[in-house]
Amino acid sequence: MLLMIDPGLAARARHLLAHHPQRLSDDEFLAEATTLHDLVEDPPTEQPAHEAVLLRRRMTQIWSRSEQTAMPPVEFRYGLFRAGHLDEPGPFRQLRGHLYCATVKFHRALSGERRCLQSAEMHCRDALLIGGQNSAQRHPSWTEAGDESRMTLAAILCCLYEQDRELLAAGGPTAQRIRAYVDEAIAQTEQPPAMPQMIHSWRAVRGRALVYRWSDADPAVRDAADIEGGISLLESAAAQPGHEGLGSQKLLADALIERRGHDDLVRAIKMLSAWIHQVPAEMAPAAEQSLAQARMLLSGDDQLFDASYRDALATGRLRIAWDTKTQHAGWLRTAGRTREAAHAYLAAFQVLPGLVGLQGERPDKEVVLLHTGRAASTAATDLIRSGSRDDLIAAVMLLEASRAVMLGEMLDLSGPQAKPGGPERARLARLSTEIVALENGTAGGQLSPWQIAERLERAYGDHAALTGNGTHGPPTVEVAGQSTWRTVCRAAQPAPLVYLTAGDSGGGAVIVPSGLAAKNQQPIGISLPRLDHPTVLQQVALLRRMDELQGQNLDPKTGESRIQIMTRVLETLWDCAMEKVVEELGGTRLAVLLAGGLLGMLPLHAAGEMPQERPQSWRFALDSMAFTYAPTVASMTWARAHRKDASRWKSLFVLAPPDDSPRPMSREAELEALSRLDGLVLEKIDTLEDRRTIMGALRRHDVFHFAGHGWPSATDPLSGGLYLSAGQTLQVASFLAEPPLPGRVAMIPGCSTAMIGDHLPEESVGLPTALLQAGFTDVMATQWSVEGGLMAGLIDGLYRRWREPGTHPAFALAGIQRELFRTGDNGRPLHPLYWAPFTHTGG
Repeated sequence: MLLMIDPGLAARARHLLAHHPQRLSDDEFLAEATTLHDLVEDPPTEQPAHEAVLLRRRMTQIWSRSEQTAMPPVEFRYGLFRAGHLDEPGPFRQLRGHLYCATVKFHRALSGERRCLQSAEMHCRDALLIGGQNSAQRHPSWTEAGDESRMTLAAILCCLYEQDRELLAAGGPTAQRIRAYVDEAIAQTEQPPAMPQMIHSWRAVRGRALVYRWSDADPAVRDAADIEGGISLLESAAAQPGHEGLGSQKLLADALIERRGHDDLVRAIKMLSAWIHQVPAEMAPAAEQSLAQARMLLSGDDQLFDASYRDALATGRLRIAWDTKTQHAGWLRTAGRTREAAHAYLAAFQVLPGLVGLQGERPDKEVVLLHTGRAASTAATDLIRSGSRDDLIAAVMLLEASRAVMLGEMLDLSGPQAKPGGPERARLARLSTEIVALENGTAGGQLSPWQIAERLERAYGDHAALTGNGTHGPPTVEVAGQSTWRTVCRAAQPAPLVYLTAGDSGGGAVIVPSGLAAKNQQPIGISLPRLDHPTVLQQVALLRRMDELQGQNLDPKTGESRIQIMTRVLETLWDCAMEKVVEELGGTRLAVLLAGGLLGMLPLHAAGEMPQERPQSWRFALDSMAFTYAPTVASMTWARAHRKDASRWKSLFVLAPPDDSPRPMSREAELEALSRLDGLVLEKIDTLEDRRTIMGALRRHDVFHFAGHGWPSATDPLSGGLYLSAGQTLQVASFLAEPPLPGRVAMIPGCSTAMIGDHLPEESVGLPTALLQAGFTDVMATQWSVEGGLMAGLIDGLYRRWREPGTHPAFALAGIQRELFRTGDNGRPLHPLYWAPFTHTGG
């Protein structure tokens, strides 16, 4: 009896079969049939589904008269379908089904879909389990399937290892887990397969694993037998016709490149130069990458990297494109060609947003993004120091791209709303690269201005179509998408944008003036040599230390009070960054700070000069202008487009849970001030309610006011959020799990509600960013603990100023902060420790 499958899938299969060939061509049928067939077969069962059998038969008939069966995925399917291994019921069918799923997902994973690779691994393990349960079987087919399961698993483990090699630098458990991939691959291939036809595959896989183990071992303990044995096995495999994985000749060339002897590199170049013309087009980029690396190591010739990068994009091999450009950039930096290295990193970051899910777990993502963020900051700093218009534009686009990646990965977003497969992502990456080239005047060919404009408009439209959100998807805050220089200029129309970055050896700023596109003004670059990554880390540490002190307590390490620590932080930020920025901004009334990551959690708006003996002469960045923060241009543009004028607010939701925190605060005056607001219907929840009740209330009101504490997590921002009581937290992730709330405003003035993670250089994930992604347009939050006695006056003044028609929220906040500074302490200047933690995010 044949298995009954999901009625929807069965109906789709019957519909597809009925419309071919009357309404569907062979190619159209095959494209949809392979996807549908794999949905039916995953997970494999002992009984074949009738519809799957019919699909296999029809596809086999088409392939039998086609020349496309030389393509590896098609050749594999055709051979398996024709042999009928998936049509006969029983445990052997199920084992073969797992091998089938593993192999097709293995092919998909080659374009960078890590989740497919992990799924392929699990299918292989299930196949081995079934083989073990039927170990009494002596039929050659069972033996062959067992060998194939082990070989496929070993090959997958090698791919997992290669994808994660960059994480070995992290050391500890992460490195141990990665090395375990190769160790298991070597163990799985300890014995040659029983079937002679699989010896070639065994040599290629085992040789690859041995080379990996030698390459990444400590030089002091390397075993020469690994590299010698690995190359010997790969030489034997390469001497045989056919390809395994990316081709045994390619694997041998890579092994020779790893050993890096002069003769090894010459031999690898010769092999790859011949092999590259013999393989299918989709395999060529991997060979081109290896050839470029070999030539670079042998003679310093790096001209092949660009061709490898372009071809990898054209065939959807985004992982290869990323590796090619970052490898090229690293070599250029080592050679002292820092400006070229920065542009190479920019090209790499055009690809990275498409590689969603490349690392499966957050700890793995963080290690990769740690290197990514540091590279972006350093490259952007080099471009800013160059000072040319094109380099300043490139610096902005590099920061936008890297921060979009950081946000998309840390918020676990799906990125651009393209289909799961590689081609759409590849197309998006190519479009982004084309747009940058056209805007910067570096596109190939002699194009007239109208031709450039025409191509740009078409590329913009295609880019928008690929990155647009569906009505049932997350809100259209496309934090994982890519901005273009044109969208950046448009975003600067109401207020200039200030990009800040801190690298390992200094930092910089780029100001994008208002009206840049219309007036053909130049972006302004500011070199900030003292704004380096260690300095930023030190200021973050000082803020945390200050926040841990209670009342009048002194720091046991330095003997400083909270006020003294805060003074030191603000003066450092002024000297290292904001003095030059404020000077360049001149008479600007409002500026948007796109500080990114650790810089974004520092009070840049309150940086200033504070001579102890003359409080009346204190000077701050916000004295003459207001500042608002934004994670990316895309987030800011969305918030502006959906912002509602505060004079039209109708209702206010106040969440004031019982305060059983370690540092309870007095909220009576704050709640009393809220109750006196005119023209707003107020709903208050002051008991511990379930998350569904709270989220329901959020949807009913224009303004969400949280009268409680933030609960930040420095190591995992998604788990931080708003502290409710009884140890419960309304987490950052909770807001992202809900449908969007467009047009809402979040007032979360409790302690430390704007704090974010502190160990990724460009990380921007915290409650304000998450609330923007969830559809809020404006978020008022705090960067450290606040004084309850000031809360009532600040809240009353802030709401009153903001609700004046046409008032930007940043103006309202800056106005009340200046007022507190001048008259907050019986007519004497009030130290920014008390008023500076409040920030506006939204742009």
